[in-house]
Amino acid sequence: MQETEGGYGQWDIMHSTGRQIIQPFGYGGVTLDGGRIREQYDEVKAYCMGIADNDYLKGFCERATGKPAPGKELGGWYSANFGNCFGQVISGLARFYASTGEEAIREKVNALISGWGACIEPDGFCFYSKTKLGPRLYMFDKMVGGLVDAYLYCGNQDALRYLSTITDWAIQNLSREKEYANANADMSRPGGDVSEWYTASENLFRAYLVTGERKYHEAAEFWEYTEFWDLFAAKASVFSRCDAYHAYSHVNSLSSAAAAYLVKGSKHYLDTLVNAYDFLHETQCFATGGYGPNEHLTRQRVMDTTAHFETQCGSWAAFKLAKYLISFTGDARYGDWVELLTYNGIGASIPMSPRGGVMYYSNYHLDGGAKENTEGGWECCTGTRPQAVADYCDQICYEDANSLYVAQFVPSTIRWNDNITLCQRTAFPESPDVDFTIAVSRPTRFSLKVRIPGWLAGPMTARVNGKAVEGQKNDLHWMVFDQEWHDGDRLTVTLPMNLWVSRLEPEREYPAAIMYGPVTLAAAAAQNPSGRIDLANLSSSLCPTDQPLVWRPAADPDVLVKPFYAYGEGERYFLYLDPYRRKATSFGIAGRQD
Repeated sequence: MQETEGGYGQWDIMHSTGRQIIQPFGYGGVTLDGGRIREQYDEVKAYCMGIADNDYLKGFCERATGKPAPGKELGGWYSANFGNCFGQVISGLARFYASTGEEAIREKVNALISGWGACIEPDGFCFYSKTKLGPRLYMFDKMVGGLVDAYLYCGNQDALRYLSTITDWAIQNLSREKEYANANADMSRPGGDVSEWYTASENLFRAYLVTGERKYHEAAEFWEYTEFWDLFAAKASVFSRCDAYHAYSHVNSLSSAAAAYLVKGSKHYLDTLVNAYDFLHETQCFATGGYGPNEHLTRQRVMDTTAHFETQCGSWAAFKLAKYLISFTGDARYGDWVELLTYNGIGASIPMSPRGGVMYYSNYHLDGGAKENTEGGWECCTGTRPQAVADYCDQICYEDANSLYVAQFVPSTIRWNDNITLCQRTAFPESPDVDFTIAVSRPTRFSLKVRIPGWLAGPMTARVNGKAVEGQKNDLHWMVFDQEWHDGDRLTVTLPMNLWVSRLEPEREYPAAIMYGPVTLAAAAAQNPSGRIDLANLSSSLCPTDQPLVWRPAADPDVLVKPFYAYGEGERYFLYLDPYRRKATSFGIAGRQD
């Protein structure tokens, strides 16, 4: 694993008792080498780098000095100090630096932390405004995460000093009264000190793992969401406690349980994570991997809304949960959710608008939808977008002492153990073939393990240097290729894909979405084409075109069926099909509820 100056990879040795079966690369040693994912990665990185330092810092400086400061107001939630995302921007940039090594990114992180740190009040108050009181615990949590990441990935030593100062303030000044508000009502409280309190443990535990200081451990323990987590650990009904939960933040809270497992090692936390993952996939997720219509986890997935998935934040929470689970269990099956969201969740979202607008929601309405950004700008999803997109690099590969694990099929280069470089080349998902070329300084024996996706239409096949080989399928959903590798060896795996149907409820034929491998398809049509596509005979009902992953219904050649990710801003589509749909409603962006 490639360690950055901040020392990533050392915390589990110093302060962790939770077992990590395999480890991600920690953003170092893996680069993206082209394709759609790299295009989005570059777009988001350039966007965050393109905002002037003075613009990010303006409100902090004016609060600290009481005088006008240079720069322009970013507007939206940022200037209103409602969920200000400065800490998330720092986190995203730090992770971009760790994966690219671009010195300009580290310089920007250091400059932003220096400018922000100079604005901390003598008592430790650090927020954008004293008069516009947003959800302070929420923003404190994001700032803790940003400072931890600035230290880990950019080696910024001042980050730990500032972290200690603002944590002392938070312990003394933030409300210590937990609230168990349903859904998102807690975000609307004046002051909002306890807004989304149940997500705060993760970054405080991470701060403890980095520093070993007990105050972070104690603060993290106080904010543990055991009332929610214990329901999963016991396999009890989640809705026995309340009828609805705010979706993103409650999934995000599971990363706090994961951090608690890292620190304390109790299997109770691991049981919580495994059972919560299964609950989400069996009862909450759509075909895209998205979840939380109207930002709620509820007993029944709602279709009559235009806000089916809080796309950026929801993807970030899922990415983290899946990565923790892969690391803790060694099981590749959790990588399927990452893949779904890479192609159909955040990976299918449109670029941000100049004023900080982001594709807040994904819309799967039966009467049609379109992708569009918010008008206000700089919402919570503007902050999680760079964190999640930077995370693409850290979702590709894992390692242990003797094995390299490939979890995602993305053009990339992996540098491992100073002796081994693995180049992954593929047009996946437009092609089923993935090529791995091994570069070694000397012949080396190791296991190369490739995730076996749950959507495969047939057995994975493989060739080494053109000769068919049999990999060994293990119980943790990896195909294992264990041999002595020589410089220039080439492993090619083929992942059979077919058209298939994903039903909202397995026992009901409709609503249903059409999939190809991990890709969710949507129809470009004037009206929902449900009656013109025979779900029982997709191979004959849909005719391929000369474009990859694009079909036309045999019964209506004017309709195009193509990947959801291929739709641009404002293009009308139908993702879920239901010929029994009667009521028509308008489509668009619903009111934001975070």
